[in-house]
Amino acid sequence: MTPQRHSLAPQQYLARSTTSRMPRERVSGRSRFGKMWGLWSTEQLAGRSRRAAIELCRQAVDTDSDAGGAMNDLVALANPPAADGTSGVRLEFEGSESAKKRARAETDALLARLHLPLHELINHELREVYVAGATSLEWYPNRGRSRVEGVELLPPEDITVRRVDDQRQYWQDGNDQAMHPATYLYAAYGTAGRDELGRPAMLAALGELERKAQLTEGIDKAIRLISQGVFLKIGVPKPTPQELGVASESDPGYIDALAGYYESYVETAASARDLGILAVEDGTETQAVNLTGNVGGMGDLEAMNALKVWSGLMTLPFMRGKMDSTTQALAQIVYPILLTHANNMREPVRRSVEFGLNLNLRLAGIPARVRLQFAEPANPFIEAHAKAAQLQAETDTLYTELYGEPYLRWAAERDGFDPEQVLAARQRAPTAANSPPGGTQ
Repeated sequence: MTPQRHSLAPQQYLARSTTSRMPRERVSGRSRFGKMWGLWSTEQLAGRSRRAAIELCRQAVDTDSDAGGAMNDLVALANPPAADGTSGVRLEFEGSESAKKRARAETDALLARLHLPLHELINHELREVYVAGATSLEWYPNRGRSRVEGVELLPPEDITVRRVDDQRQYWQDGNDQAMHPATYLYAAYGTAGRDELGRPAMLAALGELERKAQLTEGIDKAIRLISQGVFLKIGVPKPTPQELGVASESDPGYIDALAGYYESYVETAASARDLGILAVEDGTETQAVNLTGNVGGMGDLEAMNALKVWSGLMTLPFMRGKMDSTTQALAQIVYPILLTHANNMREPVRRSVEFGLNLNLRLAGIPARVRLQFAEPANPFIEAHAKAAQLQAETDTLYTELYGEPYLRWAAERDGFDPEQVLAARQRAPTAANSPPGGTQ
């Protein structure tokens, strides 16, 4: 008998040819001496150690109005309230109806056990993304491992990554064992290069914030001087050694005696300036120098540095109250940039919180899944967008009459609709489809 031959589909041939050439383990991070990666490189952030950079970010949002305000703006955009003023976070469950009902009850019980309300837990993690570049949560179980008992908020700067064989391990500073991957999740934001621990969203602003502090200190000093009226310039004739009570200029006590002589004039001028009268000995020259004409450029320096600060903080001038050069048209262009930043900050937070909520359902034996959904911030340009949409609809009506079905297909695809369904609906209700804007006349 001729042996029967089994043919393989083209997809199976492709799969077999691919896997036959595929390595059985990781190739990266090796040398001829074997595996070479142990402790994962965290690099430096803005020329500082990771911990030092993050600590500066934390101090900045507490002490600098721009840094704290920009963070609060992004948190508000990422986690806005609902239209009725309640929390805008929604929990959506997947599974059978009975499983979803059990999952909701079990999740409500977990949220009641947590030491923070859900919306504040989310806001906390959004702030951590901004100042530390990651979320770091441990959802620890009860002793019977039948549910999640609570959550620990671990500062991301306390975490390092090690690689053991092909697995990453997260270690907390001072802990003698790695965090368990079944209960702990580190979700990074802004990774770059070999640094996979993430970078603070505000990291780029640290240099400008330091310069802002120096400018502020200089301006404060100028304000104190201006408040005193004028700056006095005093020319004092140099005394002879005999007048200072020493034998010569080479005398060891000459320098101290000369300094004391000049200081006595400074003290006299400082104490008498507020009175507007200064009495000095004959031969001493005094001159009042007005300071207001010499500090006018400080405002320009401060404004220039402020633009760099706002850029590094991922905020915009009109969000910080600078409205003189902002038009509505410009705001409509740049405001979506802020929303994109806020949405990007949401993702590590969403992943971390969903991880804990779904872990609780698995431990409880409930075959369901929960997803975190956020409300969207109110549209400040809703009237302008409505007028633009109405104008676009009127234009589409005219072009459809002019070009017919090809334009209608293109417009349907542009707006995210199935062209075939739009054409079918148009054929079923031709009168309604051709009605002018605002209803039937």
